[in-house]
This record gives sequence, C-alpha cells and structure tokens, in this order.
Amino acid sequence: MKTIYPDNYTEEDKAMYDDMMMKGDALIGKKVNKMDAFLIDLAARMTINQVKGISSTLSYDEMEGVRIQHKNAMSQLVHETPDDLWKGRENEHPLNKTLEDYYKDNLNAPVE
Repeated sequence: MKTIYPDNYTEEDKAMYDDMMMKGDALIGKKVNKMDAFLIDLAARMTINQVKGISSTLSYDEMEGVRIQHKNAMSQLVHETPDDLWKGRENEHPLNKTLEDYYKDNLNAPVE
C-alpha cells in the first residue's frame, strides 16, 4: 500500500516518517497490541509536527491530562455512551458526515 504524506512534508520529513513507521511496525505484537497499531502512525505524525514547531492548541499540561484520561478510559472494561449525548447537536454527530466532508477535512495541512 502506498503511503500518502501530508502536502507540507519535505523529503526529510517523509524519510523520518518512514523510519518511525518501520521501527514501530517491528514492535506490533511484541510491545504494541495489534489493535493499537494506529497509534504508531499518530505518534510519528505528532513527532514530525513537534520537530517542525507545529503544535496543537493544547499546552503540555493539558495534553498530559488528556493522556491520563485516555489511559484511565482504556483500563475500563465497559464503556457506556449516554443516549442523549448528541441531542440538539445532531448536525455535529460524526456519523452524519459524508465521505466528501471527511476528505475535505483531512486535505488541510495541520497548520491551517
């Protein structure tokens, strides 16, 4: 499968991404659960953004809080979603987006 890189990646960024993915793929099944393999791609992209100075709107402390919340959520065996979670916000529900909407959302460079 051909890798599709973001438009703003230089050749150096692409090489860094490929290297991180290769090293991460070697850990799948050993240190990384197969179900969590997507995290390797996410971590590689975040690392490249961090190296390039592209940061999210979250501070380090906020990101650490999100990481702790995610870790705690992953330790729960049962996850329940409230029935009225999207009440009054149906147009924001991710399942109501079309494939074209997702495509347009992901075409933008991370800085935009």
